[in-house]
Amino acid sequence: MSKYNREEALRIAAEKVRRTKEEEKRKEDEYFKRVTSGFPWLFFKIVVVFCTLMVFITMVEIVIDGKTEKLTEDDWKIDRELYQPGHQSIKVGDYLFVAAFKEWLGHVDSSFEITYTPIFQTAKKLSYNQEISENNIVRQEVMRRRSIFNWFPFFQLFMLIPLLTFIFKRQNTLFNFSRIVSMFVVLPATVLILILSMF
Repeated sequence: MSKYNREEALRIAAEKVRRTKEEEKRKEDEYFKRVTSGFPWLFFKIVVVFCTLMVFITMVEIVIDGKTEKLTEDDWKIDRELYQPGHQSIKVGDYLFVAAFKEWLGHVDSSFEITYTPIFQTAKKLSYNQEISENNIVRQEVMRRRSIFNWFPFFQLFMLIPLLTFIFKRQNTLFNFSRIVSMFVVLPATVLILILSMF
């Protein structure tokens, strides 16, 4: 093969590679434009607003206490069906609280109080007096089990994925992956976890 033929073949191959790259870039641009406009982008922005709002609401629920009610000895019971080594399970209605034995031994039955969240008015924590010795009484607090109170701050960071995806919008694989995860994992999981843990 002559030098001229080799150069021509390389030029043709380079031109083909260039055209292929341009075609791929054009398709990527079209896809990015399609997912960042119209209904798909509107739906994603709704997901961003909802999840961001839930971050603030759950933060308020965790940080700020709502009303506190005194419980009678008939309002709570020890749940012997749930066994967790080194802990005592306490039920207040449908709410479950689990106290470590070292915080439970010496509890005063008449001192139980339940604190609710300020927005959703769901049970947040159980508090009671623990008599360590005759003159030493300690106030113990136990957060409700199986709730957003046990998943702080991981649940809030999880719900921030849509907002971070929106803020750092770039035409790359990470953006596409994060956008899909936001709509098909974060949104349903947020709704499900809030329903199961807040009500």
